Amino acid sequence: MSYAKHFYVERALQDFNLSSNGIDETAGLVISFAAFAAKKNGMSASVTVKDALSGEDIPAAVKEFISGDGAQWTECSLEAFEKVSSDDIKNYITDKISERNIASGFAHGAVLSQPDTLNVLSAAILDIKSEDSVADFGTGFASFLIYVADNFPCKRLEGIEISAKTRLYASLLAYLAGFEIIITLDDVLKLSDAEKYNKIHSFPELNSDMVIPFIEKILQLLTDNGRAVVLLGQGFLLNDARGLKEIRQKLIDGGFVETVIELPAGVLQPFSMVNTALLVLSKNNKSVRLVDASEFYENTRRGASALTEDAAKKIYQMLGTDSDKSRSITNEEIKAKDYAFSSRTYFLEEKITLGKVAHYEKLSDLVETKILRGAQIKASELDELGSDDDTGIYYAFAKDIKDNRLVSELQPLKELDKKLETIALKEGDVLLVMAMSGTLKVACVENLEGRKIIPASNIYIIRLNQEKILPVYFKMLLETEQAQKNFDAFSVGTTIRAISVDYLNKLQIPLPPLEVQNELVKKYQKIEDESELLRQKLAALVKEKGEVLASLF
Repeated sequence: MSYAKHFYVERALQDFNLSSNGIDETAGLVISFAAFAAKKNGMSASVTVKDALSGEDIPAAVKEFISGDGAQWTECSLEAFEKVSSDDIKNYITDKISERNIASGFAHGAVLSQPDTLNVLSAAILDIKSEDSVADFGTGFASFLIYVADNFPCKRLEGIEISAKTRLYASLLAYLAGFEIIITLDDVLKLSDAEKYNKIHSFPELNSDMVIPFIEKILQLLTDNGRAVVLLGQGFLLNDARGLKEIRQKLIDGGFVETVIELPAGVLQPFSMVNTALLVLSKNNKSVRLVDASEFYENTRRGASALTEDAAKKIYQMLGTDSDKSRSITNEEIKAKDYAFSSRTYFLEEKITLGKVAHYEKLSDLVETKILRGAQIKASELDELGSDDDTGIYYAFAKDIKDNRLVSELQPLKELDKKLETIALKEGDVLLVMAMSGTLKVACVENLEGRKIIPASNIYIIRLNQEKILPVYFKMLLETEQAQKNFDAFSVGTTIRAISVDYLNKLQIPLPPLEVQNELVKKYQKIEDESELLRQKLAALVKEKGEVLASLF
């Protein structure tokens, strides 16, 4: 006979008449934990929950729960667990905590735990010694504390967590792992400055307003010879919103930044695909080691990327070795770059490279006029301006650029505001959607045939000097994998990344002679025409397939 996973534990819990509400679900974990503690300490099977949790080694969070919300179960006997093994109980608790956390989802307060590989990297950077006092601010489920307790002797190890439930779960997990770790229920921002730590690990809420206060509190609590590792969203490295530039300036001018490591995407999957970075803080630094580890990943079954153990080791080795991915930048250089922390600002060049082309020019020198943006028309205004008739005047949204072509069916407008004449599209205009959620969206305007089209405000209009560069050739360049990587590196934001006009103006373009460009364009357009025919044929086949069963109705 086969039994479902956790059958024995769940059967034992039936004696406690637990419901599916939050408190009862937590009580089920604590009752199971009490049975585990009783077995560990050699107590009899009939011991009560209260007695099983009375030992000095029992975490404070567990005792607080059973004397508060869980008080009704204190006198219950644990006899139902007599034949349930300690391993079964341990696996039940760890699995249930993980399952409930995943089920709640990131948007509803799920705890973002660091993967083991990131714990390994963070601990190695902190260089924890036996005399160190180590603190974990925003400890979550204590994965970092458990890793440190298992691998490093230190004088003091403490976690600070603001959520009572998260602290309770962290305390259960730490005990089950075999460690007595102090996890305090407190607000990091209210900690007394009198208490100092020489090694601090912190994981504030990604891209939130808590990031800056957390960093400032870390600086207050860090000893003069101490070091801190903070996990942040990569937006912190470049964005200027919400005081981020000011805190970067404070960190550099004060000599507080030792290292910045840009991590691969997907480190925090399955909860978040936000690009992350490690900020290493200490005191009296005159330069910053910048490390680009964004490509140190391995594809997983989910199609995302993850930090592997080998990658973590390589990243740590990069901290002491100069390369095209790791270099020390002086504080003065960073100041000159307007306090940008991103490695791409110093390692990458705004350039699309073609190996056999020697001549390059900035895009700003190749346009007829400055790069333009489309018109912002509010939805309410568009309702008024929209027409049911084909007037020959149209409004083009970013979604109207498909397969890197501008679709033919656009929103007709009743009339064209004279103020918008300057951004009405011309033959040969290259359109570029300013925000990327994946690949670049680009199109070359062709076959206007008297139509007047006004693009939306999230579309750049690049009107090229065709005596220097052919529009289709430029579009070809933007479709290359190299251009995608360069744009991705210099764009800013998290899920949706924006391309700035400043970046576009600086972008260096390979410029072969016009006759060479023309030959390339002919070959490209032949392929494009064949691709379009195939797209049309595929669309017809899809329609035909859908009509196979229609004849029966």
